[in-house]
Amino acid sequence: MSTTTSYRLSGIALIAGSVLSITYLLIQSLFLNGNDLATITGSLSMISSAIGFIGAVLVLLGLPGMYARQASRAGILGLLGFLFVWYVTLAQGILIPFSTVTIISQMAAHLVPQTVAVASTPPPAWGPFFIVSMVGEILGVLLLAIATLRAKVFPRWIGWLLIVTLVGGLVNFVPFFPQALQSLPGIIADVAIIGFGFALLRPERLERTHPAPVNVEAEARA
Repeated sequence: MSTTTSYRLSGIALIAGSVLSITYLLIQSLFLNGNDLATITGSLSMISSAIGFIGAVLVLLGLPGMYARQASRAGILGLLGFLFVWYVTLAQGILIPFSTVTIISQMAAHLVPQTVAVASTPPPAWGPFFIVSMVGEILGVLLLAIATLRAKVFPRWIGWLLIVTLVGGLVNFVPFFPQALQSLPGIIADVAIIGFGFALLRPERLERTHPAPVNVEAEARA
């Protein structure tokens, strides 16, 4: 498989996965705000979780192509940003929807309504993983944004959109921030990922717009 084909497949995966992730976030924020028994075990919750799971899997498959495309210019910041974002996608995009479908829904179905909160509370053993995920979400987006802006391989608006995502995520911690808008930073991040995907669909255009550094061209000739 050629490098161009690999980039294009990564781009398709990023676009499709991000569209599914946006759909998942919209359903969760607009229609599934409650923790009652009907909401947790309802068909809409199961369907949205499946959509989120599939979307996250596709994004995970596409992210390595995004990193590889700018690796020579992104440096250590790009590598760390990629690793953090990949882990956050795994923890929040795979683990949460998967547990909703396979574990939480089954527990909630066998509990009385007064104890449904027990089913929706993550096990204590998951605590460290979610702490790393929260820290990685901030650092990953920040480092990836800086690396993307410095590398000048992808359109600069993608890097700035990642900065907007970071600011929106911090605003989420404000007490009076509307609950219906708490998914907005995630949606903005997915739009940035879609931008990466579309850019990867035409890698030859990126080559013309941002030619490789001299040392990389010399290595290619060798």
